[in-house]
Amino acid sequence: MDARLQEMLDHYEITKLLYEYCHGCDRTDQVRMAAVYAKDSWDDHGPNKCPGPEFAARTMEAMPATNMCSHLMGQSLVTINGDEAGAESHFIATVRSPAEDGGERLDQLGGRYVDTLVREDGRWKIKKRICVRDWSISQPIANDWLASAGFVQGQRSNNDPSFAALGIVHSGVSIE
Repeated sequence: MDARLQEMLDHYEITKLLYEYCHGCDRTDQVRMAAVYAKDSWDDHGPNKCPGPEFAARTMEAMPATNMCSHLMGQSLVTINGDEAGAESHFIATVRSPAEDGGERLDQLGGRYVDTLVREDGRWKIKKRICVRDWSISQPIANDWLASAGFVQGQRSNNDPSFAALGIVHSGVSIE
């Protein structure tokens, strides 16, 4: 295969892997989230520094305390060297949670995933991830202006319309 075509394919597969991670996290699909990590992986997510699959498990354990999690991915810069790669991917993670005062709050983290990736068994996997915090903010939710506007509400299970549209099945324990 032409080296440029292989590089394009590798970029596509790495980008798809990064999106799989976000989908697994946002839809509370621990198996899907954990599957992006290499066998001997490490994830540094601030207070959680542990092997990748363990980070996925810890994240899912914390999810019942939240009402919603959503990742918005920005640009990624990827460099490839054979079966190893590096990537820097910008993101905004938004989490909606009950607040201590009985209301709700919206927490946002803007940052970058700095990843070292390896090709394992013919597939790209995250070997090492550092979650870089560029900014964060918490705000009380005083009003949800579209709560009763007729939108389909996101779900953390096969009930979410994304599973049917993507032709996939939630592979973990659902949290509703």
